[in-house]
Amino acid sequence: MKNVTLFHRKILSAILLFLSITQGSYAIDQTNNLISLSVNQSEIGELYEMLSRENRVNILLASGVEGEVSVNLYDISVKDAIYAIASAAGLAVERIKNGYLIIQRGEVGKTVAGGMKELRTYKVQYSDPIKVLDILEAHLSQYGKIDLLEDRKLIVIEDLPEFLDRIEGLLEELDRARGQILIEAKIFTINLSSTERFGIDWSKTFSAGGGEGNFGVETLGSQLTDLAIGAVAGPPGLFFNYVSDNIEIQLNLLSRMGRLRALATPSLLALEHQEAEVLIGERTGYLVTTTINQVTTETVEFLESGVILRVTPYIDRLGRIMMDIHPEVSNTTLNDGIPSLSTTEVNTQLLVEDGQTIFIGGLIRNDITSAHQGVPFLEDIPFLGYLFVTDDDFVRSTETIVMIKPQIIHAGNISKITVHQEKVDRFGESSKQQSDEIDGFFKDKFLFSKPE
Repeated sequence: MKNVTLFHRKILSAILLFLSITQGSYAIDQTNNLISLSVNQSEIGELYEMLSRENRVNILLASGVEGEVSVNLYDISVKDAIYAIASAAGLAVERIKNGYLIIQRGEVGKTVAGGMKELRTYKVQYSDPIKVLDILEAHLSQYGKIDLLEDRKLIVIEDLPEFLDRIEGLLEELDRARGQILIEAKIFTINLSSTERFGIDWSKTFSAGGGEGNFGVETLGSQLTDLAIGAVAGPPGLFFNYVSDNIEIQLNLLSRMGRLRALATPSLLALEHQEAEVLIGERTGYLVTTTINQVTTETVEFLESGVILRVTPYIDRLGRIMMDIHPEVSNTTLNDGIPSLSTTEVNTQLLVEDGQTIFIGGLIRNDITSAHQGVPFLEDIPFLGYLFVTDDDFVRSTETIVMIKPQIIHAGNISKITVHQEKVDRFGESSKQQSDEIDGFFKDKFLFSKPE
């Protein structure tokens, strides 16, 4: 009797299944193990039951999974059909041992650990992890979750494998190591003659002998428009970009005449997008008094002066270098505790090729010096003392020039910032030998042993 009842139930299920797909079609390609399926308004449970029976695949439906679905699928695998039907019905599929579990999308990850999602961790090394988190969060799927362990710069992401692969590629771009730029700078001051009130005419130097150079006072807007190498933005002055040895010849000539003085020749190794600074001078302290609610406090603040060079480099996708440059030559004085800063400086942006030297000139400074000469006692005679006195004002004009050569550091030129161990050892041995010779000289000449 039980067998008859079971047989009747199977017949009833087959009839219901047949009625559910009478408005569609179902076909199996036995050669390639592909199926084609076309149904209209079929019950989701009955459709999965048909796939399970016909293909001997374990498919489980979680509680609450119901509704109707219409699909047209052609020549796809059974696995792809299971996922496609779930997607069309607004459901999700999680992989279980030897089968599939159909669940509501809101239950993803709660039923089966490691079902349809994967869990990965990423270490943020060079970028701000909070900013990276905000960017990656916008590229998660509707199932994805992301968390940040800020103190360790560790990002934990749980999402679909294809979304994780895309996020991983994006993270590689966001967290790429910043380039390093070696910046070699030379800062000189030149004493100007009486005929050079407006500075030295450097254009003749650059154009002589077939040299190449650009000069002018263009703005950043025109620089970005035409991308002319050497175009600059900033305050008035002469800005040059040169590919000629003429400038070296003229600087050597000025040095022999005693008109050229080197203020500083620093070399900086700067990270991309990070400011590097060289200060050769002093920090002058002064008192600042603050009164709040009848409470007075005094703090000491410092004013930097001397030879200062600030550079912020950037590398574009063509391998060129954009630099924010701020050279400054300044002097600080204190009058009754109030600081006064006298400065010659420029703020500019330059777009140059890797390894190209940039010349910045036209920074003119005039210093006035008063001189008083007089005959003692006679200069103090009333009404006649001026006959024995001479007062003169001397104007000393100088021009500050800056030469900057940026180079991108890579495997091919790493030797520019490293020294081989053999050279270090030779230098140490040579220094020790010279030190021993100097010590021996002083011992022989100036140290005497006591008589026995």
